[in-house]
Amino acid sequence: MMFLVKNKIVGSMATFPGRFNILRDVVKSIAPQLDQLFIYVNTTTEGVPDFTDLPHVTVLDGREYAGDLSARGKIYPLKFMTDCIVFTLDDDFVYPHDYVSKNMDILNRFHGRCMTTTHGSIMPPKVDWYYERTGMMMSIRRTDHLQLCTLAGSGTACFDQRTLPLDLDDLLKETMVDLQMSIAARDAGLPIWVLPRPEGWLHNFKTDGLFQAFSQSGLTPHTYLARPEDWSFDIYARIARNAMERAEVTAAEIGLDPELAVGLITGELPANWRQGRVGYEKRRDYLNFMLTLAEQD
Repeated sequence: MMFLVKNKIVGSMATFPGRFNILRDVVKSIAPQLDQLFIYVNTTTEGVPDFTDLPHVTVLDGREYAGDLSARGKIYPLKFMTDCIVFTLDDDFVYPHDYVSKNMDILNRFHGRCMTTTHGSIMPPKVDWYYERTGMMMSIRRTDHLQLCTLAGSGTACFDQRTLPLDLDDLLKETMVDLQMSIAARDAGLPIWVLPRPEGWLHNFKTDGLFQAFSQSGLTPHTYLARPEDWSFDIYARIARNAMERAEVTAAEIGLDPELAVGLITGELPANWRQGRVGYEKRRDYLNFMLTLAEQD
């Protein structure tokens, strides 16, 4: 029987044999910053690196649990945690030495009532396609100020289990962890903050992942879940204002983006929440994709 981890800072990661060659570098960068790290291994553990020299690393052989869960494997270990600070992690990042402390700084300022990430996207108020965006803040790119987003990348997300209730059974049904976690945060009244950091703070091995597969594979379940939702700035601005008031922090104290700080007061859309080049390019991609489908009929 798996042990239960309580009131700890815990990391949760999924992997598969195609990443075993980089996995030790990934784990070595993050494990010492955590009280416990779970690694859910899809397909097979044959060839998985030896982590016996790294404290508190637990490898879960997916064949003995729920089978091949793809990216959902990073969610499965939450079954063995309660009242923990959770870092959901990807298996192709080298995390900086202060990764946990930087996330914890913001999380603690909000008394656990937020989610943090380094990969944040902003969706237009209404979407026809899950991959439509008005703004994107990539994990490996520089971000000068704390930002607000609608969609957190679960490979670099952090949250407190005591404030973010998650339906694990629902999360494990389909591989759309980013979307489901982000909707859960919004429904719980938690802002999703994108951390400021210098260029290259996180190192990515640039391996192909689910984005490449899903963005070219038709209208996935993500789209049908995202379409009915309202992604408007005013909803997220209200959540952010309420969280800041409850935490008794100012925009200056948390290093909030100046344009965003004004928008929280006036309702004016910050630049990355307005339809611009990113939004039009994503819309073009969607229309091209639909044209391709129509030509195949």
